[in-house]
Amino acid sequence: MFGKGAPIVRLIAHITVHNFFVAAARSAKPGLSRGPFAVIRKNLVADASPEAAAKGVRPGQSRRHALQNCPDLELIDFKPDFYKERSLELTKLCGRLSPRVETPPAGGVLGVLNEAFNEAFVDISGRKPPAAGIIQCLAEKIVPHLGSFATVSIAPCRLLARAAALISPPPACGSACTPALTGLAVQKYGKFRLLAVRAGMTDKFASQLPVEVMWPLEASRIKRLKTLGLHSFGDISKIPLALLYGQFGTLAPVILDYSRGIDSSIVPVYRPPDKVVFHTVCQGAGRLQLEEILKQASLHISRVLQEKGQSCRELVLSIFFEDFSTMTKTSVFNRGKHEARSIYLDSLNLLNKAGIKGTVTELSVSAGQLLANGHSQLVLFEDPGALNSQAAGHEKRLAAVCENLSAKYSKGIITMGSNLPISRREQVLMFVDPLRKGN
Repeated sequence: MFGKGAPIVRLIAHITVHNFFVAAARSAKPGLSRGPFAVIRKNLVADASPEAAAKGVRPGQSRRHALQNCPDLELIDFKPDFYKERSLELTKLCGRLSPRVETPPAGGVLGVLNEAFNEAFVDISGRKPPAAGIIQCLAEKIVPHLGSFATVSIAPCRLLARAAALISPPPACGSACTPALTGLAVQKYGKFRLLAVRAGMTDKFASQLPVEVMWPLEASRIKRLKTLGLHSFGDISKIPLALLYGQFGTLAPVILDYSRGIDSSIVPVYRPPDKVVFHTVCQGAGRLQLEEILKQASLHISRVLQEKGQSCRELVLSIFFEDFSTMTKTSVFNRGKHEARSIYLDSLNLLNKAGIKGTVTELSVSAGQLLANGHSQLVLFEDPGALNSQAAGHEKRLAAVCENLSAKYSKGIITMGSNLPISRREQVLMFVDPLRKGN
């Protein structure tokens, strides 16, 4: 899949952290025994320790079923806020590989764990697929804090990337145990294993998959397929589209594509809660169009920051190309910024540094390292033609300040700027000294 001269394809990585909730529970309770225990939410097993898994406890089981399999099982209540924080750590780590990160995926036992998740999709497309060392570095940072072992599966689409992980059971005690499937390469690297669907063998790999791992479909649809005697992707791919229409209506073409390993859905751009992100599609945009988009991005980011009373100390420009590759440029400031013009000039500088060579399809600008504004300043004079100019609003504010000044203060307190003994007095409208006695 990673050979020289390989065609440009979209590559999706699916990262699963095994024993994620167990590791989090142990970090929260250092005195927790090394015996079998499980994390329980809504009477369902969210995660089980390796000791509990060895006795038949599995995620998704009911509390009663788990206790039947393991009578000495210790139960730990699920704490949404705590696990959500750990899940955000996983998302941020994945964000170091690509600006496109999606969590949590739909389906599976995670459907009942909306507050937390132990898996993520990362779009790592481009001309040069990431070396195993990069993924290993990521996994080595994830595993010590978030779990005991990680599985990274890579495929041309989200469907097959997660399906490869689903058919490969979690390793016991760190040993990789994956069924032999045509077109699937397996390699173990220390604390994680890499599963990769080989280039040119997507159809063969998909045809072997059981229908249960067609995870984008609802459980009722999968049950219906099995009732019809369709137990694998290969079985479905042989059915005429007209017959599928009779059973599944407009969903039939999608199911047929899934059975052939085709999934056109994309991994969205990650929007961290601690950043302000502007993202847009700009298929084939030229230089002038990109500059206009940066103006829109600057206005949006500035407006959001001012509404929140915050400034940013980091600006990240991500450029997505037609060949699925991504270029990212970052700028860090010593002082916070929130004005549109300043943000625009910095983003324009990043665009110049990027030196674009290729067709741009999407563009993203994000403002990070947010901090509260320690002061506010009213600009009274501004060029009406400047970016995000609010000259009209400034004139109204100035008029309100100066309204009825002559009625409020006696003669002598107000001195017009033209009479002041200072240089460039034409720029000073008036000087007001309320403590001065009038003539």
